[in-house]
Amino acid sequence: MLALILGGCSDSKEGTIVVSKFEKSGELIAKVQKMPAPIFLPRAMLIANDKLYVYKEKEAELFAVFNLPDCTYMGDGGNRGQGPDDFGLLDTRSFHVLKNGFNVLESGSNILKTVIFENNRLSVVNSERIFDDYAPNNGFYHLADSMYLTLGNIGESNEYCLFNKKKKLIVKIGEYPQWVPVTTDNPMAPPVFVTYIKTCVVHPNGRKFSAFYGRFKRWRIYDYSANLLHDIDVRVKPYATNFEEEVKNQPVYYIGQPQTIRNYIYVLCANSKGNDPDAPVASELQVWDWEGRPIATYRFDRKISLMAISEKYNKIYALNNSIEDEFYIYDIPLLKN
Repeated sequence: MLALILGGCSDSKEGTIVVSKFEKSGELIAKVQKMPAPIFLPRAMLIANDKLYVYKEKEAELFAVFNLPDCTYMGDGGNRGQGPDDFGLLDTRSFHVLKNGFNVLESGSNILKTVIFENNRLSVVNSERIFDDYAPNNGFYHLADSMYLTLGNIGESNEYCLFNKKKKLIVKIGEYPQWVPVTTDNPMAPPVFVTYIKTCVVHPNGRKFSAFYGRFKRWRIYDYSANLLHDIDVRVKPYATNFEEEVKNQPVYYIGQPQTIRNYIYVLCANSKGNDPDAPVASELQVWDWEGRPIATYRFDRKISLMAISEKYNKIYALNNSIEDEFYIYDIPLLKN
């Protein structure tokens, strides 16, 4: 029935939704804005309470803060250290937007910190140790009913873990896809965790999540118990996998942090050939719904590495991590449709 609903855009094959085209497409043209100070190695972007935060993993102060809608620079904050307002290494898959700030998990300490920007100062207003004896490998996603999702550990067979905060219980769950043959006789082959590297996004009601894979043009939708609902295979060129080639020549598809607004998912697809700096620009914004239906695709006019979407201002704020002193601001015509 789902395949019939999707009509000419997709078909279904062995439980997989195969998408061959988007019904709506277009191009996004940037307004380029210079930064007052360069940002080196940006790792995450998010918007909360009319503030844009850029996490800069290697700099002395870890966050640059900008006021929206014009990206006016407000200042930097967040030192690395052990003090009450300091940070250890942060899990970039754990950022969670709150009304006045955000949560983020420290990878080493398993401390979840609540951060706000107030009176021109970045402050940690709450710190809570989440795990006592278990360190999640990657990711910490808020689900409904005090449940949280993390990714499975490197070297283990389960793709996910579910953490029940009330019961302090962690359950390993889910099997990895089998989209390429498993290599067992090559000691240099990457672990299955790396082959199926991904980022996730949670439905606004917390009862679904989707996973977008970096090395495949594929994504999946699960319920909040990690039961697979939809498996989407995007057969819109380019979509080949070249795992037999050097890493620098292998494709990269879904990157950054997918975002959801109402019933739409917005995700950045790089469509890039490895790390080739001379490859033509192919970054695109894909828009999907939570049933796996393709809504629209928009080609960016330049390479994009990170983005954050403002529903309030109907804009995308984006960065290219190879250009340290420019913001790109895009209008999104689809958001108000």
